[in-house]
Amino acid sequence: MKYFDIIFVHAPILSDLELKKKSKIKRGAYIFIPMGVFAIADYLEREGFGVKIINYPLERYLNAHWCLSNYLKNIEFKICAIDLHWVHNSFGAIHVVNEVKKVNPNAKIVLGGYSASYYHRELLNYYKNIDCVVKGDGEVPLLQYAKALNNDFQYLESIPNITYRNNRNHIKVNKISYIAKNLDNLNFTNISLLENHRKYIGDSRKIMGISFNLGIGRGCPYNCPLCGGGQRAQERISGRKKVVLRSPEKVVEDIKTILDNYHTNSFFFGHGSYPANLSYWKKLFQLIRKEDFDLSADLEIWRLPFPRDMWYEYYKTFNRKHSSISISPRTTSSKVHQQVAKICDPTFNFPLNQIQDLIKNANFFRMPLRIWLTLGYPFQTHLDVLNDFRFTFKCLLKYGTSIVKPITIMNEPYYIFPGSPAHENPEDFNVSLNHKSLLQVIHSFKQSKISFFYNVINYNNQYFSGTTIQNLNKLLFLCAAPMFLTGS
Repeated sequence: MKYFDIIFVHAPILSDLELKKKSKIKRGAYIFIPMGVFAIADYLEREGFGVKIINYPLERYLNAHWCLSNYLKNIEFKICAIDLHWVHNSFGAIHVVNEVKKVNPNAKIVLGGYSASYYHRELLNYYKNIDCVVKGDGEVPLLQYAKALNNDFQYLESIPNITYRNNRNHIKVNKISYIAKNLDNLNFTNISLLENHRKYIGDSRKIMGISFNLGIGRGCPYNCPLCGGGQRAQERISGRKKVVLRSPEKVVEDIKTILDNYHTNSFFFGHGSYPANLSYWKKLFQLIRKEDFDLSADLEIWRLPFPRDMWYEYYKTFNRKHSSISISPRTTSSKVHQQVAKICDPTFNFPLNQIQDLIKNANFFRMPLRIWLTLGYPFQTHLDVLNDFRFTFKCLLKYGTSIVKPITIMNEPYYIFPGSPAHENPEDFNVSLNHKSLLQVIHSFKQSKISFFYNVINYNNQYFSGTTIQNLNKLLFLCAAPMFLTGS
């Protein structure tokens, strides 16, 4: 029987993946593992701990009869760390917690990630099988927790960033005092620690539409209304006030590592482009060109402008085969952008003329551009929705039937994430949350079904119900489908 000090389990969205019946895993099952998991696992292994990562939804994708509990019965381990980063995995994470305790009652259960950090008290209060939650940056706190286990947990009160149960079963909250200021000492590409790591690399694009995530940095300088990873949210959740980026040289090393060991040449950059970091991207692209890699890449634009010379840099650096540039204005309504800008982020501004410039540059350089919209966004009226449909139809007629005009209108109904401006102050955005407490959140995902879209809408706004928001986005997706087929 194999022995590990620590196993990491990436939870599914739904527990019905445990049922022994044939099921086709869709994009909504979300096989992506948060990038920090690989860095934390590698950090612990370098410190002498035996580590293994299990990707639950990937295993079910590869084998419909795979069973977590059967897998766990064939290994020994002391700690099980479960990432609860995306809130969509909340019910799945609790399912994993319970399965682990059934098989190994003595194992310590640790949760981490954005959503776990936000709900740290509630997780321990409501779920007695959870022993600890790591808040924010996790490599040093989890390492110290693992070392404390070898010393009968004598020093838990001195470990940064953790909320835990003491020997009297009282919940204790330690201060967030570890915030990584430099990421170059972390390794985000030790994929060999993952069970079926080659399949993970090979099938990511097939399932998710984008390839391996490259660790670029931590933090965000912006406060998008529905996002739980913005500047204010990260300061509250993990104590992080500033963005920290890895050196371009380290990112190039990661690319070399993946190219040398796996059959992929496509990457997703795990941090976006915005005016303050354009010089960083230019340097990175120049270093990639020096290596003469034949690569595809996906890059997000977080804020405009994205000037023509950046398009040229991108065009020179990456092939077109699986490349894309994405932007998420969420709506073409300048009125909506202005209202959001007044409340939470003055940079939340995506003028239609600058979107049109992106389209022109995408066509000129023949690089795919994905424009993400969300119908039912806060402050969006019926007229705004009609205008977004009109914009989509214009793009469809002009670009939707030709692979040489690579414009795609993408869309999704959006979940208001914990910690986001709209989640903390929904009345400011004229929305009402259907569920805000952890138990309500977990129950909502228990009732959901896996789909291409986010499978739960947790709000109504002044104009649309959550059901209407879901249906409008499905309709827009169907209308834009020809662009998705030719521009992806």
